[in-house]
Amino acid sequence: MSSIAYVTDKKMIEYHRLCGNQNINFWRLANQKQFKDFHPGDLLFFYTRPRRSKKKGFVGYGHFDSIQRMSLKKMWNKFGTDNGYESYEKLEEAILAASRDNKVPEEMNCLYLTNVVFFLSPIYPEEIGIHLANKLESYCYLDQNDPLVTVRILKAAGKVGIDAWSASQNLEPETVFRRDEIRHQLAVCAKEIGEAGYTSQEKARAKRLINEKLIQGYELIRGSSTDGVLIEEDRLTIAIPFVTQHKDFKTRRTELIGKMTLYKIFMKKHQIPIERFRFEILFEQEREDMRELIRDFNHA
Repeated sequence: MSSIAYVTDKKMIEYHRLCGNQNINFWRLANQKQFKDFHPGDLLFFYTRPRRSKKKGFVGYGHFDSIQRMSLKKMWNKFGTDNGYESYEKLEEAILAASRDNKVPEEMNCLYLTNVVFFLSPIYPEEIGIHLANKLESYCYLDQNDPLVTVRILKAAGKVGIDAWSASQNLEPETVFRRDEIRHQLAVCAKEIGEAGYTSQEKARAKRLINEKLIQGYELIRGSSTDGVLIEEDRLTIAIPFVTQHKDFKTRRTELIGKMTLYKIFMKKHQIPIERFRFEILFEQEREDMRELIRDFNHA
């Protein structure tokens, strides 16, 4: 799980916001510092100087989808105004201005961002207790030293509100935002709980169980290789594989109850914005005694 603060051209971002662009091509010059730890689903926060402000702040974010290298012409032909400019000529001018040698590179790195969300007001780093260098020229990772930085940004943005223009293709911006907040809070919970002490063979069995749920619409909790979550409008379901052998059944059962208890404690601690949640335990073989135990736990 990685989130990046990226110094962004304010004219480009304002164009995307005013056009209500849902997905954008975020182009970068090929000679710029490359991302080393950025994966599909991670968040890229737009860090720029808003209008009538002398300092930079976070004005929104997008979900990283994919990256590819393209020439200027190919980039315009494929993405058009989703590049952030109303014409080929204005895009070319922006690239020339950003280039150190005042030349258009043969190819550029194109980051495709989806489900873009803009904030009604900028979020300034000092307001949420983080420090970014004033002379930051490209980007920096946000969660390397503190896994709660992304959560704090999203919580602050939730208070100022979401721009109505930042609509997703399939979801209202408030829904996109709420799910992102839950995802990152759950990732923090999972990190605090830690992974189960599975052998490599047991982990493979657990992954087979959770993969069946991923087909049904669940997603892995960020940072966990075995636990899944289904985020619905009014309920959260956490799926946990239960892998055991006869000789260690009691130990594994105790570990499972401990894990569910810790999820409850940390979800309350981090104030995850959901009123109803339940656990679904994934068994290799049906066990009615365990089913009854989980039912009691969910209703406790």
